[in-house]
Amino acid sequence: MGQANKITVLFIIKPERGAGAEMVLVEAAARLNPDRFQVICGLLTPDAGKVIPAHLPTMDFRMPGLNGWVWLRFFFQLCWVIYRRRVDLLHVNSYVPGNYARLAAALMQVPIVIDHWHGFTRFNVKRRLICRLLGRFTDLSLAVSRGVRDYLVSQGGLDPAKVRVVANGVDVAAIDSARPGPLVRRELGLPESSPVIGLVGRLDHWGKGHKELFEAMAILKERHPVHALIVGGGRRIDEIKALAASLGLAGEVHFLGTRRDVPDLLNAMDIFVLPSYSEGVSLALLEAMAAGLPVIATAVGGLPEVVTDGENGLLIPPRDAEALATALARLLEASDFAKKLGQNARKHVREHFSLDRLGREINEIYEELVEKKFGGGS
Repeated sequence: MGQANKITVLFIIKPERGAGAEMVLVEAAARLNPDRFQVICGLLTPDAGKVIPAHLPTMDFRMPGLNGWVWLRFFFQLCWVIYRRRVDLLHVNSYVPGNYARLAAALMQVPIVIDHWHGFTRFNVKRRLICRLLGRFTDLSLAVSRGVRDYLVSQGGLDPAKVRVVANGVDVAAIDSARPGPLVRRELGLPESSPVIGLVGRLDHWGKGHKELFEAMAILKERHPVHALIVGGGRRIDEIKALAASLGLAGEVHFLGTRRDVPDLLNAMDIFVLPSYSEGVSLALLEAMAAGLPVIATAVGGLPEVVTDGENGLLIPPRDAEALATALARLLEASDFAKKLGQNARKHVREHFSLDRLGREINEIYEELVEKKFGGGS
């Protein structure tokens, strides 16, 4: 074990402000009991240290890229780190970094290995075999929702006894300290009288439902003209911008890129939408609900575990611009109903999806695994 009989914990993460899955591990690391656990954050990207809390030690694996032979170098480097730091517990994200890390942990006989699943990885035969093999060397797999857990068991072949749900958590304090919405709107050049729709998500693919949002806005343009804030960067941004322009929405859709002031931007929105095709549990959605926004989300993945239709938000089918347009019109035409949904969303998320709750659960899980592996001698 580590210094003064503390449990040495190594996280393997690639944290970015816009990557909710990675930030969950950062928040978990920051909330471990310092009297029990010595934390090391192993970073896969050079800028990652900017989002790691100052009190957490970091280690840069200096990976120039995340493919090819780089992973083999990472594997051997990680083996050396595990040996030199006497790592007792390895906590990783899946899929690719987690596979190499778990293989290194198996070779170096790390006592406790945890992997963390945030969405729905596509399992072909090869991936299923890899997951089943590495599952033998993994003490516990954490899933962010029941939907993700059931998928891992049915499609990934994981042992159901070794998969546990730990819901994401959001930083309520950051949301409460956000700047006033009217001020943010003025800075963004938004008209005061126009409703503002928000969507926060990476633009690396079409899976967040930007296409459906723009099509819904086009449907509503005559009856309910709105503006949209699109927060997030990614390789598809030019294509997505072109789509908005082709629908005559160039002046109404505002692409803000990657931002670190999402709580401020939420205060500038009237409605938050997440028309994803697939989703574990979106941190952006949780943040919007915690801010008291009425939300519209697709009934996919773990989203129905957070949003109860007609109670704290609205659920719609995926890939259905007409349904999204109808839901938006409903909220725009019934302000009292929209306000009620937002109030209920705020209460629900703050009660069940706080970072304090996430920290408690992670600490309890670690203590349980330590007791099982080391007994009272830890």
